[in-house]
Amino acid sequence: MSVAINIENVIKRFGKDTIIDGLSLNIKEGEFFTLLGPSGCGKTTLLRMIIGFNSIEGGEIKLDEKLINHIPTNKRNMGMVFQNYAIFPHMSVKDNVAFGLKRKKMSKQEIDEKVDEILKIVKIDHLRDRMPAKLSGGQQQRVALARAIVIHPEVLLMDEPLSNLDAKLRVEMRNAIKRIQQQIGITTVYVTHDQEEALAVSDRIAVMNGGVIQQIDTPKRIYQRPANTFVATFIGQSNILDGSIVKTQAGSGIKIFDAFFAMENLSENCAYMQKVSVSIRPEEFILSRDNKEGIKGIIKSSVFLGINTNYFIELENGKEVEVIQASDSLEAIPDGSTVYLNLQTDKINVFTDDGTKNLIRWV
Repeated sequence: MSVAINIENVIKRFGKDTIIDGLSLNIKEGEFFTLLGPSGCGKTTLLRMIIGFNSIEGGEIKLDEKLINHIPTNKRNMGMVFQNYAIFPHMSVKDNVAFGLKRKKMSKQEIDEKVDEILKIVKIDHLRDRMPAKLSGGQQQRVALARAIVIHPEVLLMDEPLSNLDAKLRVEMRNAIKRIQQQIGITTVYVTHDQEEALAVSDRIAVMNGGVIQQIDTPKRIYQRPANTFVATFIGQSNILDGSIVKTQAGSGIKIFDAFFAMENLSENCAYMQKVSVSIRPEEFILSRDNKEGIKGIIKSSVFLGINTNYFIELENGKEVEVIQASDSLEAIPDGSTVYLNLQTDKINVFTDDGTKNLIRWV
């Protein structure tokens, strides 16, 4: 049975340093919820508060309506997968997985049945008698996952579980973790600093910085409509350019250098000539050599990546932007060429000058 997690105004201090100051969020029953942010942002600290490894200096954490602030870790009915897996080297796969069940003093028959079931779910039943030293990193990861969920916890917590794997295995394991989580339906809180990983596995993401949640939303909305420039630049790649709001009888838009771009989705609260920061992802540019309208630039270099070619273009003020275009011609545009950049205005984001608020209307 899975539960909702309700976190209200929690505070965490280490000595005189306040790491988390009044943070609140609600995680839905059965949800795959990811805490995403740079190192030191407080995401692992919050995870350890949920499971009980860290004390709580203020606020409340509840499972459904049950307050757990002062409940010992071993009484919280949670499973956790650590970054280093923490499996016992002297125990076989089956004994590692059975460890939590034995502590619950279940019968041998019941333990064997549950271990067999979970080993099949994580697809390592053929390794049940193998010792950890003879397992690959991905196999050890699956053992740790099986051990965490075989006890049927109400919540599964995962702290950077894929960081020790190579790139190909990380993709394989993140897909496996998401599939298993959906199959079991357990409320899962996942910590990572890897943006692509978070986008791939999450139902919702909380982006954190400096102990503060910057945005909570679905992966699609986080990527397409970031709340501020921190989220825009942390999730994926974004080019940030200075601009201003322009209003005419024909409609509103933005001006970047001498180029005007009409926009239909700007907030009604935008003021004429208001300074703004414009976030443009590399794929949201339209690059042209013939159409001499748009933002003028010079190609400094390019990288062919198969389906796409990445261009690095210097603008009038010396700022360099990255532009991704489909590799649909035989030759890349030569370095030193003058080009013009237009924008997919329905996709770009416009923020206040200080970068704290998105000025796009998006339902």
